Amino acid sequence: MSVKNILDKRRSVRHYDPSYKISQEILVSLIESASKSPNGNNIQATRYLVIDDPNLRDLLLPIAFNQHQVAEASTLIVMLGDYQAFDKDNIIKIHEEGFQAGFFNESLRDHLANAAISYYANKSAEELKLELTRDVSLASMSLILLANEAGFETITMSGYDSKQLKATLNISERYLDVLLIAIGKGTTAGHKTVRHDVNKVLYKNKIL
Repeated sequence: MSVKNILDKRRSVRHYDPSYKISQEILVSLIESASKSPNGNNIQATRYLVIDDPNLRDLLLPIAFNQHQVAEASTLIVMLGDYQAFDKDNIIKIHEEGFQAGFFNESLRDHLANAAISYYANKSAEELKLELTRDVSLASMSLILLANEAGFETITMSGYDSKQLKATLNISERYLDVLLIAIGKGTTAGHKTVRHDVNKVLYKNKIL
């Protein structure tokens, strides 16, 4: 199925078969592919926290305003951004690995690493948060498309209490929680939605 067809048919599904299990092998494969998504300076800041403990799912249910897919979907993933990805050591290590793999020479390795280090050095906390949000969002969309291609239904959720979620899952301030993704076999089709005509969202050279 083409990406266009997946997007045309995709629905946010809220009702799942709680008895259906997605194998660890399939889930790892989906995440491995999603991790190849575009990301700033290839610092690879996205982290995928898979919640498969039923007791934890039940604890998260009221935190996510009783959205039943939190407990019923085959997989619940907390999409996180890792602030430590901005560290100089991480940036140098990643570019050294690229050099060792033969993807570029020493000169380009050093140029790319130094450019990335300089780029993030003077960013404010709010700017770094935006960087993580961008990268995690790109990876999230990739994961959704891959899951839909594999025959699963999905829904993204920003409706939850962030502080309570991080406290319940012992997520430190090292990580930014961006959204939740539920994946599984739907029991009820998601409803269709009306989208703007393309001429209402497309502008050229200036926006009014």
